[in-house]
Amino acid sequence: MLLVSTISHAAPVAISSSTLDRGDDTKTRFGLGFTSSIAQRPFVGVDSQDSSLIYISLRYKDFYIEGLDAGYHLWKDKNLSLDLLATPRFYEVEAGFAKNGELDGIDKTSPTYFAGLSSQYRTKPLIYTLQLLTDIKESDGTEILLTASKTFKPGNAITLAPAIGITYQDKKLVDHFYGVQSNEVISGRPAYGGHASINYHVSLTSSWNATKHIQLLGQLKYEQLGSGISDSPIVDDDSIATIAIGLVYRF
Repeated sequence: MLLVSTISHAAPVAISSSTLDRGDDTKTRFGLGFTSSIAQRPFVGVDSQDSSLIYISLRYKDFYIEGLDAGYHLWKDKNLSLDLLATPRFYEVEAGFAKNGELDGIDKTSPTYFAGLSSQYRTKPLIYTLQLLTDIKESDGTEILLTASKTFKPGNAITLAPAIGITYQDKKLVDHFYGVQSNEVISGRPAYGGHASINYHVSLTSSWNATKHIQLLGQLKYEQLGSGISDSPIVDDDSIATIAIGLVYRF
């Protein structure tokens, strides 16, 4: 069962850690907290939404949860690792999101989980992450993500991780979350079957160990949507900007 927003009628944004350096740390530890986010939505009649999520941090041998990302190390060495990964995606839309009824007649979709393989190659300047994931709950669509990131430590307690990446989403995924089915067609909203999309993004993730137990988190992200998404008649923006902050108590 997905851990969903604590604010109704809003799609939350998780602080994603799946492309950050996971290294080979298997020390057992546990943390619990929350995140809050403000995110633009690309759908017609929808501006930004704010929402909150629980944040879990758990390590036990080769198993880990960070935020809402859950993974298991299948294989690893000093520079290369391969994991099983399950990670949430909040692409959902419902008619109530729109201010003036622009989405009336659109079937409600739900948040979902993607699962698959995630591989990291760590070099001295950069960390490269390649993920091959499938929507296992809603659309059976496929997503391929490639990112390059770098970790900076301007102080002992502060970590900054800028990243740049590209995401491919197949037509089944785009159709389910951004398509217009025959029963949703109205005047000015034609049917749209969805097309594969290539999206680009840049992000900055930060953490600050404020005390021995309290960690503050933040993430800024800008995503440029491909034409497979932006051409949909229920989409009127071709980019998304998000900001999320969080607090975790580590026991």
